[in-house]
Amino acid sequence: MKKTMKKTMKRKLITATVCMALIVSTFMTANVSAKDEQEITVAIWNADEAFAGDEVLSTIEKKIGVKIIPMNITWDDYLQKIPLWASSGSLPDVFIGDFRNSKTFAEWADQGVIRAIPEDLSDYPYLEQYMSDDAIVGSAKIDGTIYCIPRKSYPSQEWTSMDREIAYRWDLAKKAGITKEPTTWKEFDQMIQAIIKTDPDGTGIQGMTANSKGLFSGMFLPYSSSIICDQGIGYKWEKDTDGLYKPAYFVEDVLPAFQLMRDMYDDGTIEKDIALTNNQSSREKFLQGKSAAILFGGGVGSDNYNNVAKYWKDVHGSDYLDDVKILDLMPDKDGNPSYSATDYAWSESYISSNVDDEKFDKILQLYDYLLSDEGSIFSNYGPEGTLYDLEDGKVELHDGADIYGTYPSIQDLKILVKWSPEAYDEKYATDWPNEYNEINRARAEKAKDVKIPEYNTKCTEAVKALGIDFSINLEDDTVSIMTGTDKVEDMWKALLKQYESKGLNDVIQKVNNELK
Repeated sequence: MKKTMKKTMKRKLITATVCMALIVSTFMTANVSAKDEQEITVAIWNADEAFAGDEVLSTIEKKIGVKIIPMNITWDDYLQKIPLWASSGSLPDVFIGDFRNSKTFAEWADQGVIRAIPEDLSDYPYLEQYMSDDAIVGSAKIDGTIYCIPRKSYPSQEWTSMDREIAYRWDLAKKAGITKEPTTWKEFDQMIQAIIKTDPDGTGIQGMTANSKGLFSGMFLPYSSSIICDQGIGYKWEKDTDGLYKPAYFVEDVLPAFQLMRDMYDDGTIEKDIALTNNQSSREKFLQGKSAAILFGGGVGSDNYNNVAKYWKDVHGSDYLDDVKILDLMPDKDGNPSYSATDYAWSESYISSNVDDEKFDKILQLYDYLLSDEGSIFSNYGPEGTLYDLEDGKVELHDGADIYGTYPSIQDLKILVKWSPEAYDEKYATDWPNEYNEINRARAEKAKDVKIPEYNTKCTEAVKALGIDFSINLEDDTVSIMTGTDKVEDMWKALLKQYESKGLNDVIQKVNNELK
């Protein structure tokens, strides 16, 4: 009995000792993990809301060994807030923006504000593969060094044809006596005029609205040329008749495009208060039958679906695609199909130079994971089985799956490197009907046949390397001429003189000298 009790006590003591050791070990491990965890401040749109904390965020943080601290920016303030942070030395560790085609990018690189991305990325194989695409990485370089991670919006050039699209009320067009979908700008103009004149639903319908006035240049300037629609120092250069390379904006005959917009505006085909348009008001006007068409960006699904088409049946009692058509690729002045050949990585991620090597490694690990097969699915949809199942490698969402409501962090994690791959990659699922993706794919397929004019990329690189302070205010120019009252040609000549007074000819000479 005593021996048994002694054995029992001994076992209890051993057990207690082991448990204590495990507790201590666990505590020490937790402390080590907490100590090794790197806090990373991240500025991305609506970060406060996205990074408040959920299962997806915490899982990724633990996997990489980081803690993401949000620094909030919005669509309205990021272009002002981030440069202010940069000038005061208070940049977040990681930030998102569209600065690659501006003098700011070159200045940040020259002044050591941002860290260079290593040439050797072999420790981050998915990131290495992603950054091997010269088509997107070329514009991220200054003097051969990469200073940012471009965020792909589309997989290839033809998909950028989705970036500017027009949805129009085909149901009202038919009621107004139109029997053929428009295939030219003249036919589109006549159709909108017919809808306005007859006003079939009695809503006092007006002409085309737009999510942003900045969309007009990319939609209509391809009528003159598909490569004149970049802004800042990222514009594309062509050789002029005098043998000098110049920005295409000053080589191509842009007057036909400006005249086209002016005529449509004067006709009322483009609404009169277009200079005041914004996302919310334009969506509401089109949804409520106040606008005959809407100019939007990013493909038929995504924003367009979630903010307009999703609610169409509630308002009109019919399906969106029964009432609404998407304008086909429009011909240019020579009769050839065209679209704005913009970069297919429109914005980028930056890493502050204040980041030390250890934290830098963690950030690159994070990006590598988000680009991996596992990470790309997890950061878009969360853990398998909760909101979706994987069937033959493709995501199948459960009925009623609320991705952002369940995992708010996904809205920002998914766009740190890529912008909405569900719009073009079939392995990703969307929360909009597949018919929308089919429309997008058909448009991209047509765009493959569009011949993009040749331009010299070395000129853009030279502009950046030289630190040239010069920019084209394309959006302002477009709206100014479109809504103006003076002759289009006179207004264009006045704008050209303004650019010359700001050093256009000097810029052209410097770039051409650099190429010699």
